[in-house]
Amino acid sequence: MRRLAVVAIAAALACVVPACSPSSKAAADDTLVVALPAPPESLNPALNGSGGQGIVNWLGYEPLIRANSDGSFAPALATEWGYVGTGNTRFEMTIRTGVVFADGSPVEPADVVATLKYYLTSPGPMKPFLTGITNVTAEGRKVTVSLSTPNPILPYVFSQLVNWGDIISPAGRSAPDKLAAQTFGAGPYTLDTAGTVAGDHYTFVKNPRYWQPERQRFAKVVVRVIPDANSATQALVSGQIDVDLNATATLVAQAKGGGATVLEGNPGVLALYLIDRSGEAAPAMGDVRVRQALNHAVDRQAIANALGAGFSPAGQIASAGTDGYDPALENVYPHDPAKARQLLAEAGYAKGFSFELVDLLTFGMNTASQAVSAQLGEAGVTANIHTDGNDLSKFVADLTSRKFAGVTFRLTTPLYASALFNITGGASPLNPFQSKDPAVEQAFATLAAAPADQQDAAARAFSKAVVDRAWFLPVATVQNYVFAKGVDGLGAFAPNGALDVLEWRPAR
Repeated sequence: MRRLAVVAIAAALACVVPACSPSSKAAADDTLVVALPAPPESLNPALNGSGGQGIVNWLGYEPLIRANSDGSFAPALATEWGYVGTGNTRFEMTIRTGVVFADGSPVEPADVVATLKYYLTSPGPMKPFLTGITNVTAEGRKVTVSLSTPNPILPYVFSQLVNWGDIISPAGRSAPDKLAAQTFGAGPYTLDTAGTVAGDHYTFVKNPRYWQPERQRFAKVVVRVIPDANSATQALVSGQIDVDLNATATLVAQAKGGGATVLEGNPGVLALYLIDRSGEAAPAMGDVRVRQALNHAVDRQAIANALGAGFSPAGQIASAGTDGYDPALENVYPHDPAKARQLLAEAGYAKGFSFELVDLLTFGMNTASQAVSAQLGEAGVTANIHTDGNDLSKFVADLTSRKFAGVTFRLTTPLYASALFNITGGASPLNPFQSKDPAVEQAFATLAAAPADQQDAAARAFSKAVVDRAWFLPVATVQNYVFAKGVDGLGAFAPNGALDVLEWRPAR
């Protein structure tokens, strides 16, 4: 479980934690070179995280459903899909005919069933997304997924974004140890092992059997790991790479000045998770009035300004443009130090209290912690900050120690997925005290079972429940970025993190 937790946290940081060095020579026009901030956890889809590191799976495997950069979904190996009946507990897909794996074997419904069952038994970091699935069966070309509890985001789960839609060939499933070093999919490219050094660079060449050859717009794709965001931007401007997935808001002007195109999107909310909601480590935190007081004590606009470009104030856990966002929730806790002190006094903490807070240096987390701590101090509350640098193992160990009443981290979308990982999930290191609240649990259950036409309303209701109970202290929304040069067809950067990699093509 400790390793799983580390990998899950790493997945959440995939677009921020840097990791190697760029090539010293610009790529040929028929070669796409992409920079990642960190190496993939594994080439095995079952063991890899999400975010930009998933590109190695996007290239080597064809998903059941393709997530587009505008946030929509399109057919891939599945031509049709959807929930059957009510309650989001039965999901059916029709599997395309005439598609073969890179080794020439046909993609059959039985491969879909066997792959999904393999994922269900694998301890991957993204496994919470499979919540509720109890069985997968096939009849003809139709595959049925049965669930014991609702899961409303299976189109997302079975897309390339979460890996679970990546179907593995019989050869790969029969030798799972090889999945970490080779590709066994039906995707547009296959891994060139001779041109690959794990942790540094990964070379992909065209799959000659790919069912959509017109989408193989580059003869070769090289994924490089570049540890420093500044170095990645310099490599882009100088022509050593074509797409930079280690892009940050502070480098936007430099990238544009060097002729790069800038994509902005996939927002998340930087927040103080008030995780000790039962008051085990910090008794005061168990009182909702105290948690509400902490929210009133903070000037979010001032903190967003201090964090700089790419940050804006946030009063809820969902960012604008994502599911669950409700403008009415933005000012539930306006900056009001007097109100904060009043609530603390009502709860019996007129003289304040102290609690332990843990964070990382990445993504402005520690900067946000310092700013929040200073403002809480004005209300008589002391947040003792423990920073684990970029040591994910230590961070997870600290979280699971249950010594810390708060943690600064980033909430992502979709909201149901974020709830599984960060709010209600029993295995999440970000919910170490196993928080329970009837209003939050009821809102989560409603969101899980809501039909498509009611999901937006259910997501907003869940956001409201979490805001009302002050489970978090939202601070600022932060954008993710992609820089590119010499590449057309970039599309957008969807709120769910989707990028249309197969639409990228050499600039004319």
